[in-house]
Amino acid sequence: MKQVKKSKSNHAPVGFRAFFGQFFADHTPLQEEGYAANRYSVLYTLNEQYQHVGCPTQEEAQLVQGLMLTDENRVPVGIYDSRTDSFEWEIVGEYLAARDSDAHQRDREEAILTIARALRRRDASWHPEHLQRPSFFA
Repeated sequence: MKQVKKSKSNHAPVGFRAFFGQFFADHTPLQEEGYAANRYSVLYTLNEQYQHVGCPTQEEAQLVQGLMLTDENRVPVGIYDSRTDSFEWEIVGEYLAARDSDAHQRDREEAILTIARALRRRDASWHPEHLQRPSFFA
């Protein structure tokens, strides 16, 4: 019987999510729910648009947020917890928010929660087998 040897590619993975995939040992396939399994979302801005990366644990979300600090194109905003519907600001954003009035803090918190919910809703409704127009959230 001839044995076939599996070879790994020598090429680096392309894309930001693939970059983070190198650091995590659990490579189980994504579930049918998509982002529903990812309780936490790391929000960041890229080209002045909000984006997010889904993470199943808070530790992983904090690691992803820390890695974003080394990327000159992405500016981390904070971590959204979908189970408690709360948002934890990145340390600079937390400092700036503490200097604002209470009303401004509440408005800013509600705006970022709306953005996080919209991004998660957009990605949860995306199915690779159905082609549709891409959505943008600025």
